[in-house]
Amino acid sequence: MNLTDYEQTVVDTDVLASDDLVLPMLGLAGEVGSLVAEYKKNRRDGTGYRAFSEEVREELGDLFWYATALARRCNLSLEEILTDNVRKTRERFLRPVTPPPHPLFDDHVADHEKLPRTLDVTFTERVAHNRGSSPVRVVHIHRGSSPIGDPLDDNSDDDDEYRYHDVFHLAHMAVLGWSPVMRSLLRVKRSTDRDVDRVQDGGRAIAVEEGVSAYVFSAARAHSYFRNSTMIPTKTIKACQAMTAHLEVSRRSAQDWEYAILAGYHVFRDLVDNRGGTVHVDLHARTLTYQRIAL
Repeated sequence: MNLTDYEQTVVDTDVLASDDLVLPMLGLAGEVGSLVAEYKKNRRDGTGYRAFSEEVREELGDLFWYATALARRCNLSLEEILTDNVRKTRERFLRPVTPPPHPLFDDHVADHEKLPRTLDVTFTERVAHNRGSSPVRVVHIHRGSSPIGDPLDDNSDDDDEYRYHDVFHLAHMAVLGWSPVMRSLLRVKRSTDRDVDRVQDGGRAIAVEEGVSAYVFSAARAHSYFRNSTMIPTKTIKACQAMTAHLEVSRRSAQDWEYAILAGYHVFRDLVDNRGGTVHVDLHARTLTYQRIAL
């Protein structure tokens, strides 16, 4: 039976109120509970419980019926739901080791308005005595001998190493080919096109990227800065996509965001552990790599 035939069959057998979402949801919850009960019996009785497979088969069928009924009440297509689910799970669980190449957003602008395709940025940590009642750690970043932006401290009573957060913008630049913050700091805004300059490279886009970095950082703290992680929580990626939905980076996938976040935090941990270092950005390879500064 194909999906279209199945959906029609559910319509024919659905005697629940057509505007009631609660009963299909309760049905789904009930069927999941029944599956758990069957599993409990299987664990308890082992091979002595011979009906396990048949019971699971029946409960899954009922669960699918309720799911289809709920989808119809929400004006959703079962085929589209399953197609989207396959796409999402393939992105999440069949991710290549390295991100595949993709066109860059500024491929067709003048060279002086392009993000540099390769870039080395050095982070140096020092102690400042003029920023508060006690000394604070401050990070300076340079491209060669030229400073990039202002020296940063954590701007917090909690020493949480956020002073190194520019590495997240470098990760966005390397992996996503996008960073309004780095465009501003490196002075490569696309000013020839006034609309692109205003919308994609302007103050709001910069604020959004800073907000994304701060939001992901709050999530990362609860996961040891993703030290032992090979995946980023789905809700974190969805939030990044929602915050940037009006910008060009909306063309990047959830998988792209996962690459960028993992790359950024991998190098962030190296910077923190070694109190600085040099970060190499490669937009063509879509990589961010760390090199320790020789003492």
